[in-house]
Amino acid sequence: MRWITTACVLAATVLAGSAHAQDEREWQPLFNSEDLTGWVASGDGDAWGVVDGEIVTVKPGTGGWLRTDRMFRDFEITLEFFMPEGGNSGLGLRGSSGGDPAFTGFEIQMLDTHGEEPGLRNCGAVYEAVAPLSMSVAEPGNWNTYRVLLIGETLNVWLNSVPIHIDTKLDSRGFFRKESQPLPLDARATTGYIALQDHGHAFRYRNIKLRDLSPNPEPKGMTHLISSDLSGWFIKDGGAWTVEDGALVGRDGPGHIFTEKTYNDFELRALAKVNANGNSGMYFRTVPSEQEGFPWPTGYEAQVDNHDPKNYTGCIYNEAWTEVGEPITRDQAWFDYRIRAEGERIQTWVNGVPMVDTMLDKYAKGHFALQTHHDGNEIMYKDIRVLELED
Repeated sequence: MRWITTACVLAATVLAGSAHAQDEREWQPLFNSEDLTGWVASGDGDAWGVVDGEIVTVKPGTGGWLRTDRMFRDFEITLEFFMPEGGNSGLGLRGSSGGDPAFTGFEIQMLDTHGEEPGLRNCGAVYEAVAPLSMSVAEPGNWNTYRVLLIGETLNVWLNSVPIHIDTKLDSRGFFRKESQPLPLDARATTGYIALQDHGHAFRYRNIKLRDLSPNPEPKGMTHLISSDLSGWFIKDGGAWTVEDGALVGRDGPGHIFTEKTYNDFELRALAKVNANGNSGMYFRTVPSEQEGFPWPTGYEAQVDNHDPKNYTGCIYNEAWTEVGEPITRDQAWFDYRIRAEGERIQTWVNGVPMVDTMLDKYAKGHFALQTHHDGNEIMYKDIRVLELED
């Protein structure tokens, strides 16, 4: 009883500390209780349905994940889920559109483990990473309520009003399927989709609400630029480009891949990751080089480099630099990039942190391009999305 009291006090302190920020953002329904507007299925779309104001798995085992159509970084979410006997599902957070959201982001487990001891795979766990503090899931055949507060690298979770994660850090813990395959939480996506899992059981979900606390909430209407067959892109110079689990991967180089379409004013968002000593860039308002033997495009480059003392991730290469002082990204870890070009004003953000806000007048329109810089280089991009801005 003393532990529960202490935990509740700590949880109240956490909420009080973020109360001001939360009060500035209103709760919004993620599910309208009528249809699946705003949601996308990774499996059979007919496997998911709405019955009596609830999301249900109509054909369990065929639906994959049902995710939101927008990405979120910092948020508070509440939802109710009905636990069938022997049920297994999960709440995916910060996952990407390709791959398994339980590992591209992370999963808060939903599992019929009432009466069992907490574990890395039991209900309430950050799946295969962090065990919950207690086992507060109800007996099967009952409704349960999750409340999740995720800010930066700090996670707080309540299950049926019991705090089961208090200031849990998304750190070096975590593995993929087995402990011999480490997959640290702090190397996974820093922003992503919210998703529900179809693990083959008849789950039901209702009253899904969210308060978006992100420093730069994603606008509606963004268009995805990555397809499974590289349609909409063309390749120049060296390097090799493939699509793997929804990620656009460039290796070796130097070489570039360009969108066929050109853009002038836009907002671009993406997840990116480079290997050890990797180097890349997200070019915009750019055109391919016309000089024989010179592969570098003409245009602006939002740099991807975690080691250059001047032109590091977030800078506009050789044009504008950040005052952050040093890279805030690292090799072998995903980060999210935001680039906004509106007239001569160019802005960048990395993991929600403002990096560059400058005026540049050299280029007004051109392609987007991605770079793979040198032999041994590997760069990965996921969920590249663009919103064209009106004049």
